[in-house]
Amino acid sequence: MAISGWVIVNFYTALLLILLMIFQSKTVRTKAGTNFVCLLGMTLVLVFAETVGHIGELYPDRFMIWMKFGYYVIYALDPADYLFALVYINCWLIPEKAKCQKLFSALYRGFMATNFILVTISVLFNLKWFYYFEGFEYHRGSLFYYRGALILLFCLLMSVYALINRKSIAPGYVLPIFILPIISLFGAFLQIFISDLNMTYASISIGLLIVFFYLQTKNLDVDYLTGALNRRGIDISVEEKIQYSLATGQKFAAIMMDLDRFKEINDNYGHHEGDYALMVVSNILFKVFPPKSSIGRFGGDEFCVVCDIDALEELRAKVDMIEDELDLWNYKSEKPYKLQASIGSMIYDPANNMTTKQFQIAIDELMYKEKRKHHLADNRRA
Repeated sequence: MAISGWVIVNFYTALLLILLMIFQSKTVRTKAGTNFVCLLGMTLVLVFAETVGHIGELYPDRFMIWMKFGYYVIYALDPADYLFALVYINCWLIPEKAKCQKLFSALYRGFMATNFILVTISVLFNLKWFYYFEGFEYHRGSLFYYRGALILLFCLLMSVYALINRKSIAPGYVLPIFILPIISLFGAFLQIFISDLNMTYASISIGLLIVFFYLQTKNLDVDYLTGALNRRGIDISVEEKIQYSLATGQKFAAIMMDLDRFKEINDNYGHHEGDYALMVVSNILFKVFPPKSSIGRFGGDEFCVVCDIDALEELRAKVDMIEDELDLWNYKSEKPYKLQASIGSMIYDPANNMTTKQFQIAIDELMYKEKRKHHLADNRRA
C-alpha cells in the first residue's frame, strides 16, 4: 500500500517535535526553556490539526467534521506560532539594548487576534474569505493569498527584528535566531504557492532543531544539574531587578540559601548523593516560589531566589515554607542524611540606592550569620 508523502512528513515532524520537548525538559524551568516548549507545543498542535484535516479530506464521507475542525484550527491559530517565536527570541535579548520590543509584540499580537476573529467570522457565516468547502472538497477563499502574503510578511519581519537587535544578542547566538524565521519563511512560501506541498511546519521544526542545538543545549544561564539558573543567570536577574526598582520605586526580595553539612553528604555517601540533594533543594524552591521568580544555583551548594515580594512578613512566610518543605522531606525520606539550610533574606529598598554587589554582600552576611548559629548549635549538641 502506497503511503502519501504528507503522512510521512507529518509523522516525522511530530516525532521531531515530541523528541525536542523531551530533550528540552532539563531546562524547561528557565524563561527561554519554558517559551521554547510553548513554541514546540504550538507547532505540534498545528501539525496535529493539519493531519486531522488531511484525514478528513481522504475520507470525507466519514470524517468531514475532522476536516472542518483541522482546517479551522490551522487558519485560526497559525499566526500564534509566529507570536510564540517572537516571545522566544525576546528571551535572548539584553533588555537594556533591545530595540522595538513593544512595537513588534503589539504587531504580532494584533495580527494573531485579528486573524482569529476574521477566520471565525468567515467560518460562522460561510463568507468563504480564506477557505471553504463545496460538498466534500476543500477550496481556497477569495482572501487566501492576501492572508498568505501577511504570513510571509510577518515571517520576514521576524528576521528584520533579529537583525535590528543583533547587537543585543550574545555573540554566537545571532545566526541560529536569524535562521529560524528564514527557514519558516521558505516553508510557508512553498505551501502557499504549491498547494500539495506540506512544508510549513516541517520547515519550522527544522528551524527549531537548529535552535535547540545552538541555543537551548548551550544556554549560558542554566545550571544543567538542577535546571535552575546558574551564577551568571542569577547575577543578571538581580541586576535587572535593581535597575527596575531604582527606575520605578518597586521593592523586591532576594533569598540566599546554603546547605548545611553538604560536604559530609559528598564525603560519606558520594557525589551522586550530593547531586541528588541539590536537585531536591531546587525542586523545593520551584515548588515554594511562583513561576515569575528567578531561582538559581549560585554556586556549589548555594541557591538564590529573586522574587516580587515587598513585605517582610510575606518574605518570612516564604522562608518558613522552605524550612517546612525540608522538614517534610527529611520526615518522608529514607536517605541516611538530613537536609538543612541556612537562609538569609532581604527586601531591596530603592531608597537605599544599594548596588548589586552591596545587596548581594548584605544577603550573604545574613545567610552566614544564620549558618554560624547552626554550627554553634551543632557543636553544643556534640
